[in-house]
Amino acid sequence: MKLTTYPSPKAFLEATEERLLVEEAKNNLILGIADRVRAGRSYGGDPPYFVSVEDGADLVAAAIRTPPFPVILHCEEGRLDTIVPLVEHLSKADPELPGLNGEAGVAAAFAEAWTERTGSCLEVERRMRIYALYDVKPPSGVPGRMRSVADEELDLIAEWIVGFQTEAVPGDPPSDPKGIARRFMESGNLVVWDHDGPASLAGSSRGTENAATISAVYTPPEKRRNGYASACVAALCERLLGAGKAFCTLYADLANPTSNKIYQQIGFRPVSDSAQYRIVSPADEA
Repeated sequence: MKLTTYPSPKAFLEATEERLLVEEAKNNLILGIADRVRAGRSYGGDPPYFVSVEDGADLVAAAIRTPPFPVILHCEEGRLDTIVPLVEHLSKADPELPGLNGEAGVAAAFAEAWTERTGSCLEVERRMRIYALYDVKPPSGVPGRMRSVADEELDLIAEWIVGFQTEAVPGDPPSDPKGIARRFMESGNLVVWDHDGPASLAGSSRGTENAATISAVYTPPEKRRNGYASACVAALCERLLGAGKAFCTLYADLANPTSNKIYQQIGFRPVSDSAQYRIVSPADEA
């Protein structure tokens, strides 16, 4: 097996994108983040890195990281043996790795190999399900309409992004919620469901060659249980499909059965389960 590091996201995608697109929905995160970095997006002060593992001419594993975020993993089905060279490389090249994100079996195999090599322990932070939607089933009878976020609503949307992040990733509030809101707005796909004013939020700023990824879905507590989130996400998906995307993807927290249920009701179908782990050093545990 051959492990390769790449000097840029462009070089990484030139070498791996064709294979990763075979399971585009499953690989939407690694493809989408690499594409955003290629387009000039910066995630932090430290440079990102891009790695692949090949067996002959076949891509069998890959990893990218945009510090300070966890490493994102890819591994071909039935090739968990390729996790070992990734762990051997990253334990030297990135010994302060904070965590990992990948398909559930791949993430578990990486976590076990990392512990064996470094002595660090790992904790599951979140278990997620990846969904894909090709045909929208909009809910009926929800009052209101979808519209784009207005510039004067920036402060409100920033508050909602903080609310979304607080619920989705407790203990890790966004450092620049207004900046996040602006980036979504620049993409042209940050929308609210309006019923006598903004009632729910959904956005899409990351995608792959054929898909758009839905994120930042949030309804303030006082406006929940009215169908606003379902209507907002469904309408945004209709817009994205109408603009030429073949399908939409999203991640849903498996700890939230309500969100998983409403996404399936509007047409999302499960693709794969993923997990995010946090690496805990022995000193931290002590």
